Amino acid sequence: MLSNLINGQVLRETILFAFIGLVILTLIPFGSVTPFPFAFAAIGMFALAIIAGLLFGEPRQAGWVFSIALFLLVVLTAWTFVQTIELPANWLANPAWSAARDLAGVQYAAISVEPADTLASVLWVALPFVTFLTGLVLCDTDQRARKVLTSLGLTAGGIAVFSLIQFSMFPNILIVIEKHAYLDSLTAVFVNRNTAATFLGLGTLLMLTLVRDIARSYSNHPPGEPGRNVLLLRVWVYILLLCACFTALMLSRSRAGIFATFVAALIYFPWLVISWNNSRRHMRQTPRWWSIVKLLSAMTFVVLLLSMFAGQAILRAQQRRLEDDDRFCILPGILRAISDHWVTGTGLGTFRTVFSAYRDPACGIFGIFDRAHNFYLEGFLGLGILFPIAALVAFSVLARVFWRGLAQRRRLRHYVLLGLAATVLVALHAAVDFSLQIPGFAVFFAAFLSAIVAISLARNGGEAERQYVPPVNSR
Repeated sequence: MLSNLINGQVLRETILFAFIGLVILTLIPFGSVTPFPFAFAAIGMFALAIIAGLLFGEPRQAGWVFSIALFLLVVLTAWTFVQTIELPANWLANPAWSAARDLAGVQYAAISVEPADTLASVLWVALPFVTFLTGLVLCDTDQRARKVLTSLGLTAGGIAVFSLIQFSMFPNILIVIEKHAYLDSLTAVFVNRNTAATFLGLGTLLMLTLVRDIARSYSNHPPGEPGRNVLLLRVWVYILLLCACFTALMLSRSRAGIFATFVAALIYFPWLVISWNNSRRHMRQTPRWWSIVKLLSAMTFVVLLLSMFAGQAILRAQQRRLEDDDRFCILPGILRAISDHWVTGTGLGTFRTVFSAYRDPACGIFGIFDRAHNFYLEGFLGLGILFPIAALVAFSVLARVFWRGLAQRRRLRHYVLLGLAATVLVALHAAVDFSLQIPGFAVFFAAFLSAIVAISLARNGGEAERQYVPPVNSR
């Protein structure tokens, strides 16, 4: 029995290692926006999901979250498929097909105006869902969940260091190719600076957490014992990676990304300051006024960081007013398109085709909008009323998970706050950009959420892994 348990743990660790590696590989080639890296990521993640599901089954601690996520995936996939098929008597068919029949004699009619593109878009939706489900299965303990978060944080720090070196020495190069857009901004491994800002903002929060954990370990490590110098070295390495993530975020010059990160920091950083000594080793009751002072000091520190280091983004905001931003100019056209197709949608992945008929000529002739620069509006336009319902369910589930985590966790409660702050960051930025539609970042965030959910819902505090205890023979 002991050997079987050990073999099972080794197998799970091996699959977890492959899972983390695949998430990192999905990030690096420009966020896997091109077909070959995306196909590789999708095949690899689906294979891992099947293997993990067959070997380990549904997670015990987060089983209800797993079931809801799987249900959402099935519903969204089924509806996307319905959008591509020809329904009897042209029922719910897009009016564009009637015009196509009159002009070109086309006999096909479906909800989607581009059934092939809609069907191909199913994989883009399924990949982050499958990543999240696989992460829930593999993160069965706090130790494994924290291993995933540590790996993601160090990956973000490493990418930030690489990006800073490349941006300072080769500003016209993006990884290995010539850079054609955003030459004045750091875009990390992505093409778009806004996606880079979302990723680096999340990386900053992750590295802040790792710095906190390693600093606590170092302070609790008795002087003179072996390993203290190694901990000190790790403290400085983590601090350098944190600074790299923050510096790279500022150099992205993304107004929305920087703002969303500081909103998240206002949620997360004060909590870290207040609860720094909240452990069994430090059980002294601190005065309430001192906690308020620390809270206000932490919030002031975050605001000062924003005013000191976000100068480039603030300057862009001053030079280019919001009403001059093309994203806001096209907003009325997107709303008109949604109002015409709010029940069924126009088909997933059809924004570029549909929006051309609604674009305001006053917005100018420059620029082709492949995406709406608003995750929620584009989802609503593509999927219809089903999308806001699915989004509401997803946010409700996360809210319940965070509430339970805050109520039940003690030692790892800051990870629950990390998940809440990161969700606020990504949700805010998704209202003006399309980071969640980039496969690499979507997979990264899904893996992050799976580990956070596993920690938040751990049973019995989840402070340690279950250990095998051999039976004692009674006489």
